[in-house]
Amino acid sequence: MGLKKQLLRTALVLALLYAAVALLPRLGPQAPGRFEGVAAPPTSRPSSTAAPASAPTATLPPGFPSMEFAPPEIEVPEGDPIPIDTKYGLSYTVPGDWRNASGGVAGWEGTRGSVTYGAIAMYGYDYCPEHRDGARKAVSGMTGRNGVDVPTAAFEASRQAEIIFRDAPDDAVTLDYSEPIQFDIGGAPAVRYSVKASNLAQDFDCDPTEATFDVVATEGYSNATVAVFMIQTDQQIDESLPPDVVDRIVSTLRRTE
Repeated sequence: MGLKKQLLRTALVLALLYAAVALLPRLGPQAPGRFEGVAAPPTSRPSSTAAPASAPTATLPPGFPSMEFAPPEIEVPEGDPIPIDTKYGLSYTVPGDWRNASGGVAGWEGTRGSVTYGAIAMYGYDYCPEHRDGARKAVSGMTGRNGVDVPTAAFEASRQAEIIFRDAPDDAVTLDYSEPIQFDIGGAPAVRYSVKASNLAQDFDCDPTEATFDVVATEGYSNATVAVFMIQTDQQIDESLPPDVVDRIVSTLRRTE
């Protein structure tokens, strides 16, 4: 009889311990459901005053080609069109009166972030000597993106016009965004946006009051799954770059041979 009581007592203690352990998770916060605490992506494009999205931190897929250094500058006779090879497996060509600076970078920085492009070429460099860093009438370049598709990369890159042209969120600058233009580059999908900036503030008389910013995103073949090309031009200045030249440069985008 004593043995039976001891066994019953042991069984009761074990049952109580089991119940206590089973209740422990309920004392803490519950795990979120499938959509709790997860912000859904926007279903419409942000307005021109929305903050540009930051670049994804995704890495390259396993085995994706990459190179440590950008291809060397291509030398051509003076006045001939200048081809620019990039480390993204894409090339473009600028007119012969541009300056090949494909080994360098160009960028903008403001209170809302920074924008940087490599594989650059410049037109009308140092036309405004008052600028400490050497102003240019136009600049082209390319960068890479991972973790996004081509349309998203093009859209987000175009909205970086907020960083490039605005001095403050409430300034007088007006940004006019085009609708996306879809085409292909060597059979790969490409998306282009054009941005026109007006009412730009002038620090010097030679500064522009208007400008443009064109971006094209397409498939990348090295160093990034998506390549983003840009041309930024200053307008309302002497010998500013006309729109048809921008279009011609965009039309030269191609996979590097």
